[in-house]
Order: sequence, then structure tokens, then C-alpha cells
Amino acid sequence: MHFAFCLYNYFPYSGLARDFLRILLQAQKQGHTVDVFVSKWQGDKPDGLNLTVLRARGLTNHGRNAQFHKLFKEAIKDKQYDAVVGFNKMPGLDIYYGADYCYVARARPRYSPVYRMTPRYHYQTDFERSVFDAQGDTMIFSLSSREKSVYQQHYGTPESRFELMPPTLDITRRIESGHAEQRLLKREELGLSDNDLLMLFIGSGFRTKGLDRAFKALASLPESLQERCQLFVVGQDNIEGFDRQLNKLGIKERVRFLGGRSDVPELMLAGDLLIHPAYSENTGTVILEAIISGLPVVATDVCGYAPHINLADAGVVLDSPFVQKTLNKVLHNTLVAPKEQWRENGIRYGKNPDLYIMPETAVRAIEKWVEHKRTAKPLPSRRLPKNDSLYLNEALTDAFAPPGNIASVMATEGDIIREAPGRRTVRFRHADKRYFLKNHTGVGWGEILKNLSYFKQPVIGAQNEWHGIHHLKRLSIDTITPVGYGMTNRNPAKRQSFIITESLEDTISLEDFCGKWQHRPPSSRSEIRFKRWLIDKLAQIARDMHNSGANHRDFYLIHFLLKRGYDGKGDLSGEHSALYLIDLHRMQLRKRTPYRWVVKDIAGLYFSSLDVNLKQRDLYRFMKAYRACSLAETLVADHSFWQDVQKRGLKVYEAEKRHKQRKAVQHPRSANT
Repeated sequence: MHFAFCLYNYFPYSGLARDFLRILLQAQKQGHTVDVFVSKWQGDKPDGLNLTVLRARGLTNHGRNAQFHKLFKEAIKDKQYDAVVGFNKMPGLDIYYGADYCYVARARPRYSPVYRMTPRYHYQTDFERSVFDAQGDTMIFSLSSREKSVYQQHYGTPESRFELMPPTLDITRRIESGHAEQRLLKREELGLSDNDLLMLFIGSGFRTKGLDRAFKALASLPESLQERCQLFVVGQDNIEGFDRQLNKLGIKERVRFLGGRSDVPELMLAGDLLIHPAYSENTGTVILEAIISGLPVVATDVCGYAPHINLADAGVVLDSPFVQKTLNKVLHNTLVAPKEQWRENGIRYGKNPDLYIMPETAVRAIEKWVEHKRTAKPLPSRRLPKNDSLYLNEALTDAFAPPGNIASVMATEGDIIREAPGRRTVRFRHADKRYFLKNHTGVGWGEILKNLSYFKQPVIGAQNEWHGIHHLKRLSIDTITPVGYGMTNRNPAKRQSFIITESLEDTISLEDFCGKWQHRPPSSRSEIRFKRWLIDKLAQIARDMHNSGANHRDFYLIHFLLKRGYDGKGDLSGEHSALYLIDLHRMQLRKRTPYRWVVKDIAGLYFSSLDVNLKQRDLYRFMKAYRACSLAETLVADHSFWQDVQKRGLKVYEAEKRHKQRKAVQHPRSANT
């Protein structure tokens, strides 16, 4: 077979470039012809490499990349390749090796609307959409199931177009024997004593990989421990801003920038800890390389390969949303704790042969794609109007007629659960499973302008709920499971959209469950334990949601569903129960949650619990758990916040009481009923 491989820039210290080269060499080993196209090649070239360097010019990275794509299209237009394989996102690819994170997911909450008008933003989003658009046909080699879900959230890419790749480890990184002696020799070469602690930060792209977080954590250590520490930063990037941070934190003598290095495996053997607190990271191959080298790892859970840390029991994974104080504490505890068991666990984990088969798997998947293209019958066109979105998971692809049509989904019949102007909720059954379909049919310009006049964000479709569900799931907050989503791109006042979710069975709203406490409060030990679990769980959900930049806007007990679980004695057990946050259609996502929206959410929870017969100590328990500190600390530091919460909650409670009284006077018979 004859393939074209393209990559913007090849340099030997890039994890993507190493993957590119390994797949290329494996394809050649299996007898395929590969033509390689890059704009720049740094480092050694393999023998027999059929390389074309397309000199892309431009003042910016995105300008040069766009120019490279134009030259690449021109270079291959008259050639008949069996497959065009890209290692960067660009139009016209048959197969994309998906090593990058989703740009849209990262950019939208971080950057202002003004930034979204820049050429860089348009280049990034256009090239990304060309690969992941639901109506496209590019095959995607996904390296992370987490990041796959992010792409599907934003583009509705069908499941059938993803091929999940195994880890991207090179077998030459595996430790065989003699690692203890090699460690001592390298530490001696680096001038490290037995008492010194060597931390490593490895990878280009210092900002994305969280070098600033690592510096803050190092600066937080007690002076006696800090004096024993050295942080080596390995990778190619601009250090100017980080140099200023070091001076400000007073830890410049504790940090060394080494640049790109060829002795990374030896440095890992000599190290005591890899710190990788990334903001976003599709995979993080360096995490696996460290684990199998016997180097314990502290990393954030946004890294695609972070689960391997837990599977190997070789370090600590920081849960989202990221909290700097947590990293500071984990770093301190990890440095002072014995790490020999983690080392042994990691080296043992590295003996698994499945960690090293990525190149063979990738080439086999390319061959399979080519064979399928040659033999498959073309499917009838089902293209939607431009910019419309439609996603249905595999369980629902045959549920609607005609398939691939938003209108056919929205016309689904079933039990009507709720109906309001512009919104309708239907429960239906398919293949012995129940689902909820929420249709949004447009709220009209009047409703939109009314919301805007009150400086409120109008809800004009199912998009908020779709994004909110995915956001909560990445925070490990239990919520409904989405299986379908569609939206037309007409004007906002008449936009048609829907979301389909799996039905949550055998649940009860927290309002109904806790409402019984008014007449019969928890009294037995097991009941009190369960009440405390509920309070802690509510506080954790609220804290994680707000720390991540999200707010609910309808944060009441009625919007939590409890799935009750029991222990061996038949008592309610938090360990066996689950608490689901639902009704996310008004949820907002930002880089940071504004103060007033945090107050509104917590006040809503407080308002809805006023008739639950909670004690003052229950409220104190929530306050401690929500702020993750002692009661004394939050009562002093957050005094005005809790006052604002109480004031707003009581105001809503009194307004609701007056509303019920007016309703009782106007409709006495229905009120008595």
C-alpha cells in the first residue's frame, strides 16, 4: 500500500513526533511505501526516508501551518494514495492520529468573544471541525477515551469513526535490570546526595503542562524540605515568564532549565518524583514512561494517561477541578513518604506487553481502513444543512425514521412528562430501555430580549444541558447520561434542538426524601450517618462545580435524584448510594464562576432545605465541607459570603410563602386538596 504521512514539524523531543516516526517505521517494516511531508525536520533522518520538506512561510504559527496545508494539497493532488494520514488537524485527511486536545473545548471558556474573531481562532476551529465534524468521514485514531468524549460533546462525531489506540510507549523505555546501579551513577553524575530529592518536569509546552503550578507547589514546601529539593525542567520552550515567577517566589536556586535532552530515561532513573499538573493533556506519554522507569508520578486527572497511575499504584492523581492547595499538600506528603513500593509497582507494571503495541495496532488499523474503503458500498448521502448538528449513539441509530433527520427525532411520540412554551419532555421506550427526549422549539425574540434586559443569559436550546452533562461527568459528578443531541443553526428565536438521555430508574428526588425529616428526623445511628453523607455529598458537588467555573441556576433539592443503596444489615448506606444532579438546561460554564452566581446556587440549596428540619450543626457541616476547611476558618474568612447566602435564601423563601398564600386565597379548593 502507498501512504502519505504529514506532520507540521518534526523534532526529536516531541512525543507526537516520536509516535509519528514509530508508526512510519512500522509501516515500512510491513512492506508499505510511505511518502512523508513536513515543513521542518530537526534531528536524524532514518535511512530510506522518502521525505519532502514544504517550506511554509508566515509571521505566525497558524499562518505557517495554513500555508503548509496549502502546499501539501498541491503536492499530493496528482498522486493516488491509498490513505492520507495526518498527525495534525487539517482538511482532506483520510485518517487523523489524534494526539491533540480539543481546541474548542479549551478556548471557549478561557477566551473572550473578541478573541474568537481573531484569525488564529478561526484557523484552529476550522481545521479542527474539518476532522471531527459529524458529517465528515475522517477516521480518528483516538489516544484517550476522555478526550474522545470531549470531541463528541462539541462536534457530535459518531462513535463509528473512532479507533481507540493502546498506549504509545516505546519498548526501549522498559527497565530490565540493573536500574538501582544506573540510578546511583546518574545521581552521582548530577551531583546529588542520598538526602537530595530530585523532582522532574518533562515536556515542551510549559504553560499547558502546568509548570507554574509546579513552581507554586515547590515554593509552598517548608524551608527544611525545600532545601533538599531540586526541580529539573526538561523540554524546549520560552522560559522568560517562568524566570520572573521563580524570582517572585524566591526559589530560583532550586530550579534548573535543562532544555531538550536525549538522556531522559537516565534522568527518570535518577529522579524521585515526576510532577505533571497539566491544564490539559490528551495523553501524557511521559507519565507512562516515568511509571515504568520506577519514577512515582503526581499528575492531574485531565491527562489521558493519568488512570495508569492508579492502575499501577505508582503515584497520585489530582481530581478535577484543580486546587493549588491540594497539589501543595500532595507534593509535601509524597516527598516525605517512602516511595520504594511505588517504584517497584511501576517497574512491574511496565512488564505488560500490551503497553508497547501501538505502532503495530496503528498500521493494522490503517490497512483495515484501506480494505474497507475498497470493498464497502457507498452509503446514501444523509448530509444535514451546514452547521446543523446531530449525534445519536449506537443504541439509537435505528430508532428513528427517516434516519439522520433532526425532525424525525423531535417528532418521537411517548408519555408527555412536561410541556411549556418552547419546551417539551417526552418519555419513550426503545429496545426495552426507557429514555427522555427534551425538545426545544424556540422561545421567540420577546423572551430573549426580556432575559437580556435583566442581564440574564437566555436559554434557547438543549446546548446548555448537553455541555453541562459532559462537564459534570468529567468532574466525576453523577448526572444523567446523554445518548442523543441535535440542533439546527437557524436564528436563536426559532432554533430547534433536542437532547435524549437515559432514564434514571428507581430514584427519588432529594426534596421528597428529605421532606419526611420534618415530621420524623433521622434518629438511629445509620440514619444520622446517611444524613451526614448526604450533606457532605451536596457540599462536594457544589464545591467541585463552582471551582470548575460552572453554576447550575436552579440548585434546589428537587433537582437531585437519590438512588438508594443498602449495606449488609439492610441500612441505608452512602457507600452503596448515588446522588444525581439533573435539570441542567440553565447551567452556565465559564473560566471562573462569578460571585453572584455562587451565592445564588448555595442560597437556592439553603432555601429548599428550610423545611427539612436541619439543625445548626448540619448547616455548619455543609459550610466546612463546601469550603474544605475548618469551621472557624470559614466563619471568619467567608463571613460576608455566608451572610449573603442566608439573606438571599430567606428572601426567596418569604417570596415563595407569599406566592403560596395568594394561590390559596385565589384557589382555596385546589389548595386544600
